[in-house]
Amino acid sequence: MKARRLRLLFAVATLGLAFASAYAQDVPFTVPHSVPFPEAMRSHGITDLSEGSLIANLKNSDPQVRGMVAIHLGTIGHSGAAEAIEAAFADEKNLEVKVNLAEALWELHDPRGVEHLHAMCTDPAMRYDGLISAVDALQMQSLPSGVCAENVLAAMSREKESSVLAMEASRLPRMYGDVSPELAGRIFGALKDLLLDKQQDSMVRQFSSQALAQIGTPESAEAIRAAISQEGDPVLRSSFESDLKTLQRKQ
Repeated sequence: MKARRLRLLFAVATLGLAFASAYAQDVPFTVPHSVPFPEAMRSHGITDLSEGSLIANLKNSDPQVRGMVAIHLGTIGHSGAAEAIEAAFADEKNLEVKVNLAEALWELHDPRGVEHLHAMCTDPAMRYDGLISAVDALQMQSLPSGVCAENVLAAMSREKESSVLAMEASRLPRMYGDVSPELAGRIFGALKDLLLDKQQDSMVRQFSSQALAQIGTPESAEAIRAAISQEGDPVLRSSFESDLKTLQRKQ
């Protein structure tokens, strides 16, 4: 449980290194998952872990501290901190910390947590790192993320960076069953187009194939077969064949 929450300290779970290397200033969280909370706080010069100190540190100048404190308050179920967390969310500028604060509210059974995450992932002005982080938080908590699909598809249509496009494609399968038939068709179409576009980066095509395999429909299998039949790269073809086998086992 704790390890799952700490994953939110990173911008993405799947492509974190490729993504964070260029945007490290927006992803300040580097504390190893195995470091206990008191030790992590001591590394930042904080030894007072009383209730008052933790709540005060929701306004610490270091976003890493703010994020760790938010996660800890949610983990320990400190329901009395909900209003302080909500106030901190309203003032927070760092997107990753905002996600940490929203998830902490959800862990405290405060519905404002999921409301904030949905608002973040449906905001058309949201940067892609905030968008993906909000989607990841929802999906790791098994919360509905279909409301984010329109925004993710729109972001994909604008995206020029292959690693980010692959990252966005990989989030679509969990949304597929949570949207209208029309939107599900658009998700499938976007993934199929990426898969069959031989001008696309191989990583994008691999992630699109994997996403279609997760969706697991007969149409998905047909698209992967088409990709196999036209693929000249033996490594990519083998990857697609593996995805098709995975899909067939689900049927």
